[in-house]
Amino acid sequence: MNKSMLNYWLDIVVGLAFVLAAVTGIAFLFMGSGGYQGGRNALFQVAFLGIARDTWSDLHTLSSLVMTAGVGLHLVFHFNWIVCVTKRMLHRPVRKTIAPALQREESCPVTA
Repeated sequence: MNKSMLNYWLDIVVGLAFVLAAVTGIAFLFMGSGGYQGGRNALFQVAFLGIARDTWSDLHTLSSLVMTAGVGLHLVFHFNWIVCVTKRMLHRPVRKTIAPALQREESCPVTA
């Protein structure tokens, strides 16, 4: 598998994990507060769309961990590009003093 396909599939996994984390987070908004709150809590065993609160919580946690790991890998894959662009952005004020005809824009190749 070449680097662009690996990056594509990593982006798909991160995107799907994001959507799942967002959907489960929105589900928590509709379920209200849950858990033990110092007394009787009528909403402790709430189900939303036929799925128990514990299952929603597990899905939310798992998808968030997958998304975090995927974003971490994505940053590792593009580390050289991030460094190149950061250097270019930090040196930009110095370039403005050079005659515009002499300026040349450096390119930062994407390797993954």
